[in-house]
Amino acid sequence: MKTISSLKKLINIYYYILVIGFVVFTTVLPILFSLDKLKYLHFIKDYDLSKLSLMAFLSILLVSSIIYFLFLKAIYLLKTSLKDLTDENYFSEIVIKNFNRAGRLILIVGICNTIFKFLLQFILMDKVEFGVNNSLILSIIIGLFLMFLSEVFEKGRKTQQENDLTI
Repeated sequence: MKTISSLKKLINIYYYILVIGFVVFTTVLPILFSLDKLKYLHFIKDYDLSKLSLMAFLSILLVSSIIYFLFLKAIYLLKTSLKDLTDENYFSEIVIKNFNRAGRLILIVGICNTIFKFLLQFILMDKVEFGVNNSLILSIIIGLFLMFLSEVFEKGRKTQQENDLTI
């Protein structure tokens, strides 16, 4: 059970780093942009942000913030599930629902992020790049795996309930 406690600590640390990052992302970036101190962002590589209007930048920031928030919500669901898992309550409804929701959110985030980056490249830079997107593939794998775990835990919960009734 040392693994689950280590996982819980890591996810808690990761969650709080993401929260701090979200606050910085949504507050500091608009200030830096309005002061003309922000020139480049990682998700729009090789594009000079000074070419954007304030409304265009805020639109990009809004969509990015929504995608970021959905990912933050998925990590929060995993974080809340770990309390039941550390208490060895593996088949609780909370764990099952949270794994399913987190899996769906991670799928949505991966797909939306890929589409958003593609549209930004197409609209802002008039170019289209095709290739293997590891973040999309990884988000699909993790999302589907969490949804699968949810189904497995649901079957385990039903089996546990049947065993409790026969005793």
